[in-house]
Amino acid sequence: MGLADEKYVLFTTFKRDGTAVATPVWSVGIDDTSIGFWTSSGSGKAKRPAHTAKVLVQPCDARGKVRDESTVVEASAEVVTGAQLDLVRAKVEAKYGFVTKIT
Repeated sequence: MGLADEKYVLFTTFKRDGTAVATPVWSVGIDDTSIGFWTSSGSGKAKRPAHTAKVLVQPCDARGKVRDESTVVEASAEVVTGAQLDLVRAKVEAKYGFVTKIT
């Protein structure tokens, strides 16, 4: 099972001083090498990649507890807009259904 198949992944970004900030997010597959999620453009997880693209991702539960025997994956993050954002939103809504309307 790949990260795109997970219900939640722990998405860890880094502040300017190097402090890690981890948040569980829903994930969807974008292509063979990319996953996506959506969040408010004002959130830290959207702002921090502007100065540090390095992120860590790892399977977790809704509270951010990583799964035993899971592996941390180092990746790079990119904030997308326009058609790319529309694609991510559509995939999140397709995977998570009605609950996307209430969160």
